[in-house]
Amino acid sequence: MTTKVKRTSVLNKEKIFIKQLENFTASYPKFIDLSLERVLNLLNKLGNPHLNLPPVIHVAGTNGKGSTIAYISSIFKQNNKNVHIYTSPHLVSIKERIIISNKYVSITKLIETLNYCAKINEDNPITQFEMLTVIAFYLMSKKSADVAIIETGLGGRLDATNVILKPLLTIITTISYDHMEFLGNTIEAIAGEKAGIMKEKVFCISAPQERTVEKVLIKKAKKIDAKLLLNRRDWNFSKFDNKIHIHFHNRTLIIPKPKMKGSHQTINAALASMAFLCIKNFKVTIDNINLGILRAKWPGRLEEIKTGYIRDILDSSSEIWVDGGHNISGANAIADWLGSYKTKKYFDNFVLICGFLKNKDAENMIIKFKDKINKIIFVPIEENQNSYSTKKLSKIASSLNMQSAEFNSLTNAILTIKNMEKTIFVVFGSLYLAGEVYKINRN
Repeated sequence: MTTKVKRTSVLNKEKIFIKQLENFTASYPKFIDLSLERVLNLLNKLGNPHLNLPPVIHVAGTNGKGSTIAYISSIFKQNNKNVHIYTSPHLVSIKERIIISNKYVSITKLIETLNYCAKINEDNPITQFEMLTVIAFYLMSKKSADVAIIETGLGGRLDATNVILKPLLTIITTISYDHMEFLGNTIEAIAGEKAGIMKEKVFCISAPQERTVEKVLIKKAKKIDAKLLLNRRDWNFSKFDNKIHIHFHNRTLIIPKPKMKGSHQTINAALASMAFLCIKNFKVTIDNINLGILRAKWPGRLEEIKTGYIRDILDSSSEIWVDGGHNISGANAIADWLGSYKTKKYFDNFVLICGFLKNKDAENMIIKFKDKINKIIFVPIEENQNSYSTKKLSKIASSLNMQSAEFNSLTNAILTIKNMEKTIFVVFGSLYLAGEVYKINRN
């Protein structure tokens, strides 16, 4: 069987798996309905696999969750540890979401497990994410590992992953405005939901936060007696001589500057390294912490496309970068990076390729790039009914006196700009859009 045939077979199986997941939405119309009841009911019927996991590191926040997890898992792997990982969403394949003992689960195994869990669930209502979470926990319980790293899907308090009673450690990355329709319209309300992953007498490491967010975290930690470690109060980090110095309890850990781009990666790398200053269960060497930071990768986080179809057709004097950021903080990070990058390399043009979902604050994201780019290109997020209209996005750009163009697909946009010389292209606005880039690029 040729590689192409094998790949087609895998893709067909993945479509079957996704369709089966979508059927849950058909029988239970609420795609997102934050609750723990449905998950707990099914887990109980399955023998409570979530109570039979290796030590869990539970990660919540608005920005930086995936990158922080990438650093932590990379460090563990440098120390020859077997790691389970559950993250969301995926970029290209849904298999990316579940890693069992350092390996992706086959789509055949996912279908098999889904069918079994669906049978046990009978016809009780459950959302797609809840079912996928149950599948992840079930598979994790069947295979030994040294640690499980679990990312919340949305929020924290009522997120389907928040059934872990006694994690090894919790981490809260930078909190900002996102998913307000589910988490609340104030930063305090959003922080309250994220703080829900804290557990009694368990360390919770927080990234740098706004003061209003810190107050919420402090209140929650006191209420349940969680061991909150606030940045600036309990731990700190600084950059010096191309190194990151992490200070905690009269101890200093010096790690290298990460290779993942953007100043925000300093925070994520420091946060991940702090985890190993808090947990005593693992003998992790400083050398391997450093190697883990340097070798960590997380696709779709300010990543340059250096090989593949897009790189082949793009003019050799140009670069294309991809970032799945989709909120104000993400826009700030990319805009700051663009500002600094312009001083390091000479290019004639800086072009942003954008697509957003309807529930995103598109205008306030676009305005962050006003003085950083020459042009913005709007594309729809294909096969997503919640994609923001390119016409509406162009009107926003026009109102801000920003030059823009519209295309009916990302593919057509790329084919149009392929001959532009000495141009930096940055794809931004949605993880789904980032995923489209990788799908096109592998053709």
